[in-house]
Amino acid sequence: MEINDMQMIADQNIFKESDEIKIIDQLEPCEIFPRKYAVELPSLCQDSFDQALANSLFNLTNPQPLALYIYDARSVNTDVFNALVLHSESINMYLAAQFSVWKWDLTEENYHELLTTVAVHAGEEVAAVIDSSPNEVYPLLLCLIFDRGQIKVEGVIQNMFSENEALAVLIQARDVFNARFELPDTSGLNLRSISTENWSIPASTLTEVPKQSVEFRRVAADFDGGASSVVRIDRIENTIWLMQYLNQKDIVDARLGYADTEKLLFHGCAYGAAGQILEEAFDHNRIGRHGTSYGHGFYFSSSRLMSDRYAAANPTTGEKRILMCRVLVGRSCRGDSSMTACPLTYDSTSNDSDIHVVYSNRHVLPEYLITYK
Repeated sequence: MEINDMQMIADQNIFKESDEIKIIDQLEPCEIFPRKYAVELPSLCQDSFDQALANSLFNLTNPQPLALYIYDARSVNTDVFNALVLHSESINMYLAAQFSVWKWDLTEENYHELLTTVAVHAGEEVAAVIDSSPNEVYPLLLCLIFDRGQIKVEGVIQNMFSENEALAVLIQARDVFNARFELPDTSGLNLRSISTENWSIPASTLTEVPKQSVEFRRVAADFDGGASSVVRIDRIENTIWLMQYLNQKDIVDARLGYADTEKLLFHGCAYGAAGQILEEAFDHNRIGRHGTSYGHGFYFSSSRLMSDRYAAANPTTGEKRILMCRVLVGRSCRGDSSMTACPLTYDSTSNDSDIHVVYSNRHVLPEYLITYK
């Protein structure tokens, strides 16, 4: 279902002219339930829906399913559901321990905004579940999981559910989420040969990191310990790329039997090329322009000085750019110029020191764009 189609049929679903609903302005998603419940649901507060997904489904250290709570703050149904179900001891404790929770106070004015937000970041199938739900079943608690490369609705809790019924849905969704290590089928993807890679994602977005922040100081220290003049650091965000990367990491981790399969590495390139990479990902047509000594793939280094050699400066400002990336090196072997694909049973090649080569965009996740002199 297309987003425009959702907008056309919206009046047939939750907001009808005959519905006598009290409408209020949308609360910020990061606001919390009444104070007496705030401590019991510490994972509720999220800055945005895409960030909520990153902090839950795609959290590298503690992944969790995401409960999307959609409600009308002025509705009696919401008051009853909160009192009897959502804030019951069993539901409250289980959500706090096993889920991240993100909420949306639904109004007539922000209904299409919700659909668009969910469709863009979680997919149109998830948005369609919301769009097909009539007014009388609200509030809704949707249990989102990530399975076989896409976000899915594993369970829906409606306002007429009892505490036991709601708990059963949550437990089932968590069990299915835990089974995500039953790895997705990637038989149609050739991740050893970059030239056959099927890759199409939206452009990454950049958020400047404040210079006075702890994050800026941490990244600058990881970059070179403050040896150079860092002009600007931008955080790179791309939910689809993140999903692809974490999906591949699950596969590699399970195959190798351990999780220490990635490195934080640098990629130096021409000043303008950094923007092109973030728009379209790494281009296999550019492979070999700076050598293929350790394989015909994408080159990264643990040495900022090594990457600096390939970071051509902006001729006007003299500024350079380097990408700081998470790179899924997995099991690696020494590469050579004859390797046009990663050898079987290996995930990357290297020089046995500070240079690492991978052969798929799915094995790279750009984290920061660092501009320096």
